[in-house]
Amino acid sequence: MSLYNRIGVLAVAITLSCNCLILSNANAQGLGNSPYSSLGMGEFYGDAYSDNAGMGQSGVSTGNGFQINNLNPALWTRNRFTTLDIGIIGQYKDIVSGNKQQQTAGANLAYVSLAFPVSRRWTLGASLKPYSFIDFENTSARNIPGTPNSAVYYNSGKGGINKASITNAYQIGRYVSLGLESSYFFGNIRRASEVLIPLDVNGSDYLVGINDRTTYSDFAFKGGAAVRIPIKKDNKLDLNLGGSYSFKTRINGNQTSTLELTQNTFVVGNSDTLTNNLSSTLTVPQQYQVGMSLEWPFKLILSADYSHQSWSQYRGFNTSSNDGLTNTSRIHLGVEYQPRFLSLNYFDRVRYRVGFSHGNTPYVVNNRDVKDTNVSLGFTFPMGRGYQNFISLAFIGGQRGATGSGMIRERYGRAVLGITLLDRWFEKQKLN
Repeated sequence: MSLYNRIGVLAVAITLSCNCLILSNANAQGLGNSPYSSLGMGEFYGDAYSDNAGMGQSGVSTGNGFQINNLNPALWTRNRFTTLDIGIIGQYKDIVSGNKQQQTAGANLAYVSLAFPVSRRWTLGASLKPYSFIDFENTSARNIPGTPNSAVYYNSGKGGINKASITNAYQIGRYVSLGLESSYFFGNIRRASEVLIPLDVNGSDYLVGINDRTTYSDFAFKGGAAVRIPIKKDNKLDLNLGGSYSFKTRINGNQTSTLELTQNTFVVGNSDTLTNNLSSTLTVPQQYQVGMSLEWPFKLILSADYSHQSWSQYRGFNTSSNDGLTNTSRIHLGVEYQPRFLSLNYFDRVRYRVGFSHGNTPYVVNNRDVKDTNVSLGFTFPMGRGYQNFISLAFIGGQRGATGSGMIRERYGRAVLGITLLDRWFEKQKLN
């Protein structure tokens, strides 16, 4: 690739990264309305890129080397080419609670990652992706004692937290690799609690609202390790073991709260600032994921993972409460198959994936854990000259929660589109 093309690739990555920041902070649309996002840090995007998303979000023990595996920083050493990965995610939901039903949809830039091998054993990478989002709105009414009127209560939230990372991965010997992801969390969340009071005899409505805006920023770290154990000679079958560990971290934040009274949408008096740049922290608990896989190189991968995060240790901003969150445990199963890597038939070179994932979410409603189960289907299509670049698609369908008294059931369909560009950088030219 020429110098101009390399500059172009970097320009694309930087431009998309900036767009991700603008979309996440300015619009904060996330992936559509989510009642569960009112709890804790909201709803999570997850670490899986398009290829792993099609395998039940599994793959902490193995990477194909053509795309970036973001589940385990140690697996970045398998990227022997300079790799640019870009992803877009979209989601549709059908939400049911009692006799109420709602459909919602949303889309966002899922990730931008760039990895390049500094040396034969050392790979350096950078990535930017949204980490979580909050997007909810609920309404309830209560009678005002002594009057025939009812007060209407509104609660809403918008915003999200993003994650920018630098990854260093190093290979030790032929079969062991280690990695460290150093991340910077940043973003802002806005929450509002409002009460509409119809007290005026002329039919005027008064709206009393408390608005909180919290800005977050701090560092976090994630380590990983991977081992490849040859079972058959000539690289015909490998047993892969891998794991990653995200350290518990406290994200610093600053919060400003204001009280405002309006009458028929007109502000009455001046807004009252209750707190101005109040400093505190939000505690994100540790997480680990372990897995194993059987790999027939360039043919078949069977993958099984287990993940756990201690959300009971979560603490909200300036509180000792964990919002009633509970620890999460999930299993992830996936298969990747490629008919013939060196075939001249195009569809023999396509990689096909299926996956399954099941476990509980951090959310608890009416003393019942909210379960989440999904199945996935994925494809990677080679493209470009020499088929050295790829387009990946992953489709995930699942259900979260259940129907019943006070419960919320979400049935969702999610799609992830990934674009991967490969090239060799920093190679010494040889003259014959």
